[in-house]
Formats: sequence, C-alpha cells, structure tokens
Amino acid sequence: MYLKRLRDFAESSGEMPPPFHTWSPVRWLLDLDPQGNPIGELVDLAVPDEPSRRNGKRELVPKLQRSGTAPQPLLACDNLQNALGWTDSSPRTQADADKQAARAERCYQAFTALVAAWIEQHSHDHAAQALHAFLGNGGPQRLPRPEKYRASDLVMFRVNETFVHLSPTARDFWTNVARERKSSSGRCGVCLVCGQRGDLVDTFPRQVTAGLIPALGYDPDSRSKNRPQPSAVTLASMNKPALGYELTTQLEHAPICGTCAEWTVAALDHLLRSRDHRRTIGDTAVTWWLLGTPEGTVAPIQLVFDPDEAAIDELLAELPRDTGQQVAPDPQQLVKTVGSMLDSPKQGRESGEIDTGTFCAAAVTSNKTRLILRDWIDVSLPAAKQAVTCWFSDHAVLDPWTGRIQRFSLYRLLLALGRWDRRTNTYLPLGDPRAHRPISAQRDLFTAALRTTPLPPSIAFHLVQRLRADRHLDGPRLALLRLLTTRTFNTTGRTTPLALDDSDDDLGYLSGRLFAVLESLQYAATKVDNKKLNTTLTDRYLPAASTSPARVMPDLLRGSQAHLKKLANRKRDSTATAYAKLRDELCGRLKPFPLTLDLAQQCSWFNGYADQRNHHFAKIAAHKKSAEPGLGAPEADPIPTDIS
Repeated sequence: MYLKRLRDFAESSGEMPPPFHTWSPVRWLLDLDPQGNPIGELVDLAVPDEPSRRNGKRELVPKLQRSGTAPQPLLACDNLQNALGWTDSSPRTQADADKQAARAERCYQAFTALVAAWIEQHSHDHAAQALHAFLGNGGPQRLPRPEKYRASDLVMFRVNETFVHLSPTARDFWTNVARERKSSSGRCGVCLVCGQRGDLVDTFPRQVTAGLIPALGYDPDSRSKNRPQPSAVTLASMNKPALGYELTTQLEHAPICGTCAEWTVAALDHLLRSRDHRRTIGDTAVTWWLLGTPEGTVAPIQLVFDPDEAAIDELLAELPRDTGQQVAPDPQQLVKTVGSMLDSPKQGRESGEIDTGTFCAAAVTSNKTRLILRDWIDVSLPAAKQAVTCWFSDHAVLDPWTGRIQRFSLYRLLLALGRWDRRTNTYLPLGDPRAHRPISAQRDLFTAALRTTPLPPSIAFHLVQRLRADRHLDGPRLALLRLLTTRTFNTTGRTTPLALDDSDDDLGYLSGRLFAVLESLQYAATKVDNKKLNTTLTDRYLPAASTSPARVMPDLLRGSQAHLKKLANRKRDSTATAYAKLRDELCGRLKPFPLTLDLAQQCSWFNGYADQRNHHFAKIAAHKKSAEPGLGAPEADPIPTDIS
C-alpha cells in the first residue's frame, strides 16, 4: 500500500522531478558552441567555503542505478570517465592504469553511442548535434585537464546558455532508454502498485540517496567518531535465492511496472530530502505527505515537532476533545454524509461536507543497503488531526505563574527524559551518553502522538528514576506524567485535570500532595530566619517518600510540628493554622500510609506532588498580581509563605 501512496504523491505533486532524474551536485561544466567546439576549459562549480556547494552545484541530472560490468552511460550528463573517457590522475601501478584506461574507453564509446542514438530520433535538436560533434571530433582528448579531479565527478554540457541534458527531447529519450534497461526481462503483466498491465522490471531503477535513511541501531545524535558510512538504499532487493519467495531472485514474484518502480523511489527520495516532509527519530527516518488536499494544507504532524499555539488552538476548535480517544471517523456517519451528498440534488437540501484528504506517514530505517519499513500510517486527514488533538490535550500542563496552557514539542519531551545538569540548569543534550535516555524513547513518543497509543511502561520506569535522581520536576516532565496517567495507567477512563484534583483519592496522589505541603511548610518556617537550608526534605526524603511513604512520612509529620511552632512564635498563626489544617486533612484521607507504591502509583505520586506545588505557586502569582497591577510572573522564591 505504501508504494501505491508514493506513486499517488508523485502523480499529484508538482514538486517532483521528471522520471529518472534527480538533484545531484555537478562538479564540472563545459560550454560548447553550436559546432561542438569547446568555449574555454572546464569550469569548476565547487565552492570549498560553502557546505552546500563543496562537491559542486546542485542540478537536475539523469539518474539510473547501474548494475553489472557492462557500461551503462547516462544521457548528456555523466561522470568524467563516461563522458570524456578520463581516468584518475594517479593510479597505483601501470597495470591499474592500463585497466582503468581500457574501462574508460569502453564507457566513453557507450556514452558516444547513446548520444548518437539520440541524434537518430531527434535530428533537429541543435544541442544534441553540438555534443555529438564534440565527442566525434576527439574533443575530450584535446581538452586540458584540471589539476585536481576524479573520474567519478559529474560533468554537464551547455550550448547557448542551455543545458544539453535538460532539453525536452533529451528528457523524453532518456525516459524511454531507462525504462528499456530496467524492463530487459521482457516480462509483461499486471503491476501490483497501479493495477495496470505493462512491462515489468527486474530491479528498481535506482536507490534512495545515501544518507537520507539512517542505519539500523545507529544514533544520529551520537558524538562517537566511529560513524558508519551512509549507503544508498533499495526499496526491495532480492539478489540472493534465500531472500526471495520460493528461492527466486529479483522481482519475479513482486510484479512492478517500470513507471511505478521509478516514481515510488523518486517520491520517497524527494520526501526524505524535504524539511517539510521529514524528521529523523533516532535510527529511523519519518516522512509524511498529504493526498487529495488543497495546495498549502499543512500536515498536522508538523505541530508535533514544531508546536504553534495559534495552529493548535485552531485545531482544538475544529475537532473538539469530547470525542474521546476515537481516531477514525464513524463509518456509519461517513456513509450518511456521502449519501446526503448524492441525494442533495433530488431532495433540494444542502449536501453534507466531508474532508476526503488522506494523511500518509512511513517510518523507515536500513540494514546496509536494504530498506526496513518500521511503521506505516494511512488514515484520513480528520483522523490524523484528531490524533494530534488528543496528543496535545493529553500532555498539556498549566503554567502556575501565568495561567497559560503549555504544550511541548516532541524534542523537549525527549530532552526531559535525560539527566538534569544542576551546574548549567539544563538537560544534557541528545547523544550525550551521560544523559541515559532510552534508545527507543523518541520513537515511542512519536508513535503515541500519531496512533493515540499508551506510552510503554519502560518510559514510566525511566522517568520516575530520573525524577528521584535529579530531584527536578518541570513542565516537560509534568507533561510526560500526564501522558502516563492519562493513557498508560488510566483504568477508569477519567480525564486527568490540568490543575489540582481534590477529588482524587489515589494513595499515591495524596501522598505526593502531603509531601509537597510538608516541603512548603519547611520552607515557610526557615524563611522567617532568612536562612538557606543546606539540605531540604526533597534532598533527603524524596526517593523514599515516592516509593514507600509509610517508611518516612511519620517522621516527617513529627518534624512538621517544630516548623508549625516556629511560625507561631513569629506571630504567623494564620499561616500555621492553614498548613496544619491541610496537613491533617490529607493525613486523614491517607491513613494508613501505603507501605509500597507500584509504578502507576509512583507516577501518580509525582503528579500529586507537582499539582500541589503548582497550586501554591498559582496563589502566589494571583496575590502579587492583585497587590501590584501589571506585575508579570513573580520573581519571589518558589515556595509560598502562606497557603491560606
């Protein structure tokens, strides 16, 4: 199915290059006059100081995968060995030099014969005549050679400011030649992709450009110097009997016509090159495209990587959240809508409207030169929008200082799974081995975003470990906790609220709230003396309190009496009373304290801890805003001095 969708994109998109053409850096350019005489020498198109032109100027050139030992030249634009018959300037031995020279001569004769065949069919093409005259009169042998060149460098020719290989006749002739080469088997049958009868190919006409698809098990963010060399990737390769069906090689049992074979590879190559259609997730490249949509329509998946608040709000307004976890439109409603459209002329009523666009996404990696399709998504555009809507709704958090809803990109959520560096107050970057991020975390987050599936428990286990080790809980980590409590550990189907949920009687949630109250009480009591604690409750007891509250909470409750007494001695009776009231209320709902908390309850513990803290912060922000109009987020200490 994904091959058919790639062909559909190639047919409907105006961005695609012509068949059997691709964008590639061209190193050398030679100008010819109409009689085929060179105008000057070879022009070097490479610019060493510019990374985009280090290997030459990017141009649209003929492209076809070469196989076998026989020369297979490209039309009017090829490497120096084929187009000019040149060899590398420094062979190792004389035997190598003779072998290279013989090979270059055969390739040059094949290149010249291909141009001559072009002339026979299109004798009126003046550019073709000029190139044929240059090749036939020994022009390459008289042409001065540059000091530094490689036989594999591409060279193109230009006549009267027009590139020879881009003339209309050259494109048509080259397309026919490429199809004949890849249909050399002589088989004719029904193509599995388009369903039409045509000439079938033995192999795909070309490969996906090297470097566009990462290798299996390779982390592109890794800082290791031992990086594997990128390889060109084939969509399907059965060059050994053990790889094919019934021990057959090539595409004998997977009939694909030449047009579909070319367009599918060209479409995938084009999509993987575009920033608007591709992202790299670990060792996987994810590419997406839309079918049947108006020009300029933005795929909802882009919001997952680059959130835009205005676009997200528009999406939430278009597809309300009260539809629950339903991702696909109701088939019965779909039939009714289509029926109303068909019956509207005879009934005189306005027809129903339906979005017929399709969203496609493919997650691919490679094993050396073979493509591995890890995931494939083919849904209606409304279903994709609904999945993204659920994603942002399920992980949205409330900023207590501003009252605004925060939504995070997949990149920031992935960073939050790494180690927090207290020296720089940032997360360790991607690829840093000290960050200890799960290898599959990025792919798990992306799958959950587009398929509305739960995050795996391994993410929860890793997150609570990092929270206990780092003692740091911010917006992105709270968003991950909301995702886990809403999807992974949600057995009741209830929606996790953005703010403090006083009706939640989960033991883990209440234990986290109580710990936050005791932490706030300690801070309020010590702030009176204007002293900074060397060790806080969080530093000493958070790991134990989040796994086994019964072990530490009784001692913390006894210690809180001293903090309440300090507040009372400083004539802050109302503050002490508010803390004591909230503490006793939570203790009454908790008795007895749980001995141990399972993984789901540990996530709930941190969720309750964060909600209680944010509830305090919101009261500070509201108090300061009312006291000093126009004041933004407070610059005061994060723990409130009064919770009444």
